[in-house]
Amino acid sequence: MTTNDMYESSEPDTAGKQQDDDARLTACAAPGRHWFGLSGTLQTLETLFTITRWGALAWTAQGVMDRAATHETWGLVAFAVTSALAVGAGWTAGTLAEQGARAVATGLRQQLTGALLPTAGRISRTGPAEAAWAMVDLADDVADYHAQAAPLRRSAPLSMLAVLAVTAAVHWPAAIVLVLTTALLPLNMRLAGLFAQHGADRQAAATRHLNAVVLDSFRGMRTLRELGAVGRRRHTLTTAAERLNKATMSVLRRAFLSGMIMDVVITFSIAVNATYIGLSLLGYVHVPHAPRLALSTGLLVLLLCPMYFAPMRARSSAFHLRERAVIAAGAIHDIVRDTPAEATPAAGPHPTGPVGVSLTAVRFRHGGADHDTIHADADFAPGTWTAITGASGSGKSTLLSLIAGLRRPSAGTVRWRTSSVRQAPVLGGFSWVGQQTVLLDATVRDNIRLGCPDATEQQIRRAVDAAGLSAVIEGLTEGLDTRLGEGGRGVSTGEARRIAIARAFLRGARLWLLDEPTAHLDADSEREVVEALRRATDGCTVIIATHSFPLAAAADTVLAIDDGLLHDASPVKAR
Repeated sequence: MTTNDMYESSEPDTAGKQQDDDARLTACAAPGRHWFGLSGTLQTLETLFTITRWGALAWTAQGVMDRAATHETWGLVAFAVTSALAVGAGWTAGTLAEQGARAVATGLRQQLTGALLPTAGRISRTGPAEAAWAMVDLADDVADYHAQAAPLRRSAPLSMLAVLAVTAAVHWPAAIVLVLTTALLPLNMRLAGLFAQHGADRQAAATRHLNAVVLDSFRGMRTLRELGAVGRRRHTLTTAAERLNKATMSVLRRAFLSGMIMDVVITFSIAVNATYIGLSLLGYVHVPHAPRLALSTGLLVLLLCPMYFAPMRARSSAFHLRERAVIAAGAIHDIVRDTPAEATPAAGPHPTGPVGVSLTAVRFRHGGADHDTIHADADFAPGTWTAITGASGSGKSTLLSLIAGLRRPSAGTVRWRTSSVRQAPVLGGFSWVGQQTVLLDATVRDNIRLGCPDATEQQIRRAVDAAGLSAVIEGLTEGLDTRLGEGGRGVSTGEARRIAIARAFLRGARLWLLDEPTAHLDADSEREVVEALRRATDGCTVIIATHSFPLAAAADTVLAIDDGLLHDASPVKAR
């Protein structure tokens, strides 16, 4: 599907689709349901306190007219107390709704984390731009909708009924006017939802497209600059931003239109009641069998009219949030659903002794491919270094992920073996060093103990020594407490790679999987990294995917992948 098709195509809203949308949206609210229920209860209490407050104000106004000082005093006291109670209930209701929203957002982000991070034989197919969009924006869209709509589902009917009951008890003709105008509001709210749906679809597509453009632009900035294509990319980015702006303005216009219609209906109802009350107080209008309208009752009815429509106005606003939430929940559901199911249970003991690896008739084929990427039968004896070579794209990294258990083979088995047990790969049971070293904007110490937060100072020092970092640490201004900048600013690429080795050493795993650990290093830095790896992996099983001749020469055995076939895979004897 092209980008334009994405904007112009729209799927008809069937009853079945709407039910699925409602079911997904309801399921998302589960973590915050308790908080939303409490918030709705307090919103109802806020309405009751506010009704009492306006009653006290009307009573006070009547006391002023009648020159009854006692009524004035007690009326003001009641007004102050009920005002404080109403404000307190409203503030607490908002706080509880925010707590529920945080619970919903956290629950969704946990689901996304489980789907996006590689676990037990599965790797998500979701691109980084869409993943970031889902984690940052979509979870909040769903949470914000539930924070507003879920408490209203409990409080709105009760609040409106309470206002209507008090109005009817005070002066029933005014209540009839409210009931008649209420019949027009559900139709307007439905129209608001229909107006918002198509605009929200376009806005979501535009947001997804802009996220992808921005992410790709940042990742490829060096290449774009070298090709002189920055100007053209700027035009692409500007076009994507303008498209999102147009889609957003369209949503806002629709929201404004539906809100304006609701305001007209509400204003008309209040104006009718205000006119009727004014004429009744002046003696021009009198409804048969209606109670006499005094200043206090007339003022109370006028104060209650806006309160009656307030929940409906809030529900109308929630209709616009709902369409965004439906799209967000659908996108999150698709990400979670499209992630392959777990094939290998993550539970299991981590090997403590030397680890060997056996690949038996292992085949791996990417989804949609017409041929296998990997054909492998091999045994890696405990305590050995094995280098796997091959052209770029030949499957070296894929083979490492199969050994790690991050992917499951299409056929065959991968087993780790020790002197006492033979088991499937266990997540977290290996140490990984890749060609891209991730360093946080934190101290050297925090970066080293990233995979082992409870490591003692002695353990950290041992990892530093094993990785050959001692001289580097001594040269830093604050030693291990030196703060690295974003992306590891402050250390060289080779030093960053040795920090990664220290981090891996700290895990204590006896199986090391290395994916191009000396990539992009000069000869001296590569030699230092190889020496560091030798020290850190003493007694461990090491399997390396590499193009480097010096690194391959340091291995006990060199295997090769050609056309997906792993050959020369004779058993390797321990050093």
